[in-house]
Amino acid sequence: MDEGGLEMKNRSAVPGRRHDTPGRGGLAGPALAVLVQLALLVVPAGASVPESRSHGDFVPSPVASRGGTNLSVVDVIVIDGASNPIVPQAGEAFFVQVRFLYEDPTCDQYSIERTVNGWTHQSAEINWGCGSASGLWIHNWGSWLMFEGGTYEITVVLDPDDAVAEVDESDNSMTVELTVGGTEAPEWLLTNVKAGRQLLGDGTDVIVGTMDDAFDYLHPWYSGNDSLGRPRLVAASQNADGIGGSPVNQQHATRVMGAALARGLNAGDMTGYAPDARYVTAEFLNRASVPGLQVMNVVDAAGFLVANEVDVINMSWSFWQGSAIDSQNGEAEITNLLVDYLAYGENILCVPAVNQLVDYDKPTAPGSSRNVLTVGGMENDLMRAWSEHDHGPTLDGRSKPDLLGNDSAFVPQAWQGWRFGFPAILGGGGTSAAAPHVTGAAAQLIDYGKANGESLDQKVLRAVLMTSANKALDADGTPWANGLTTPLDDEQGAGVIDTVRAHAIYSAGSWTQSGGIPAYDLATVNGEIEGVGGRVVYALGRPQGASASLTATLVFDRHTFWDDVNSNGVIDQGDGFYLDPNDGQDDLDLALVRDGVEVAASRSLVDTVEHLHLEDLAPGDYELHVERRQVAGSGSGEEFALAIFSETPWSVPLFADGFESGDASAWSASTP
Repeated sequence: MDEGGLEMKNRSAVPGRRHDTPGRGGLAGPALAVLVQLALLVVPAGASVPESRSHGDFVPSPVASRGGTNLSVVDVIVIDGASNPIVPQAGEAFFVQVRFLYEDPTCDQYSIERTVNGWTHQSAEINWGCGSASGLWIHNWGSWLMFEGGTYEITVVLDPDDAVAEVDESDNSMTVELTVGGTEAPEWLLTNVKAGRQLLGDGTDVIVGTMDDAFDYLHPWYSGNDSLGRPRLVAASQNADGIGGSPVNQQHATRVMGAALARGLNAGDMTGYAPDARYVTAEFLNRASVPGLQVMNVVDAAGFLVANEVDVINMSWSFWQGSAIDSQNGEAEITNLLVDYLAYGENILCVPAVNQLVDYDKPTAPGSSRNVLTVGGMENDLMRAWSEHDHGPTLDGRSKPDLLGNDSAFVPQAWQGWRFGFPAILGGGGTSAAAPHVTGAAAQLIDYGKANGESLDQKVLRAVLMTSANKALDADGTPWANGLTTPLDDEQGAGVIDTVRAHAIYSAGSWTQSGGIPAYDLATVNGEIEGVGGRVVYALGRPQGASASLTATLVFDRHTFWDDVNSNGVIDQGDGFYLDPNDGQDDLDLALVRDGVEVAASRSLVDTVEHLHLEDLAPGDYELHVERRQVAGSGSGEEFALAIFSETPWSVPLFADGFESGDASAWSASTP
């Protein structure tokens, strides 16, 4: 069987699970686990290959001979994995069944070609009919999937290489219409992928980084130039040892990055969040265990992305050096402090998957890091958090993941089988497949920010995306919930990203009193609430109407530093990443005040995020307070990002901008 083919009479969908299984030292995704998953996707248990079951696919049929050997297409039928005729829905896998007559068959080898929406696959050679009488044969192959509803074409050609001498070759082909129901793949509708492209942008002038196994940028959905005429590939440090210059060891990144970067060639193809974004790829994981393959050190890979000026990095893996305890506490120098530095020191948004490791049930590096957006997954029903992903609280009591990206159980993805006519696949993905949804949404935000002069600070991007999130259910159906010292739901984080809501927040611009809600802000709180200052007040006004809601997210960084050991100005192997004991992590809180009385608060002692989500607010005048508490060695102030959203209109109060209590130079309040 060649790569990409699912040649079987009956096929049951068996999603792969836990493909990011860790190895020693914290390396996630060893080749064995990945290959087992692919085997489950390609040849499910109990499935059979038609070439070995020809009698089961043969229907004796009286045929009036034309006086010689002849192949002719009788029908082309779209089926599911159990050979039932279907009208596939957008995002649903389907197979193409060919029914054909073979008169006076020979024992010559021949194949069957299918072109589905412009993607051509030629089956492995068969000699069905050898030794049999004339009759009807049934040949199933797949799978394909369309990402949008509509009408497409399927063309089937018997014996495209003319291996069988026939009396009439005019009936060797047939073209039929393929009707796909629905509008878009449900996963794309869930997070408003297309609407995000329309409202925020499609990633123009954004550079996305992937550090993982190799990335097949020759896949037609990734190749070519952006809308400004620049090659989408900015730089690559990876092997080119595969077919036609594609890399080997490229199953993982090629698949999962489709959600972020794919640009479909034809209507119905996958198009991700940021099809006009450019990208940089660095290969540091030998997931396929290719003998003798040289891959980068993880620090060198990060340095390569930094040197090529990426804006956001997708990290669909777990990897750390040192103890598992440090990894789960977010304290491993490699990779926790490394990625925290990339955010704090280089202003790069890092998006790790929370992962689903067999030996651990708590988030590990880099997903346990503080200055990142850690992404969890969802069940295939797109309503509940995925039961198999690791989640918080972390060993040191922090909330993780920060967000849910998308389906992790049975996911549409780009596929390395594009050379064989299969550009996409539907199969198990894990949180590796969920993280690029957040990476892609971030690329949309960065596109909008660059085009419209909004803040590109990674803290702002984190706050906006988390505030945009719609609340889902935990794996057992329990509704989203947080607590006074637990800012996020342990399984969901802030919820599921929503690019339409993100646009509403980000496009409203930085906080001004005249603008009101929604809005974001990037500000600094000085002093300490126990002494002088230590508070920034945002006068929100009054909610209009009943059942008012409010969501707000406060984000700040743990200050993390880089030791350029060889003083070459490049992040590379041997460099260190560290915390300064004289510049400790701040403790910022977020409180909601109504008519001068606190009614809700998020007061974690350990997180670098605080989050409020409230519904059915009572009438009154509301304020949000950002408060800085006393922490020894944390300095005199802390920069933070705040994002605010409400589905409800709010009146604009008579106050001016937010102000710092205790710092007269920052006050701009008038009489309430």
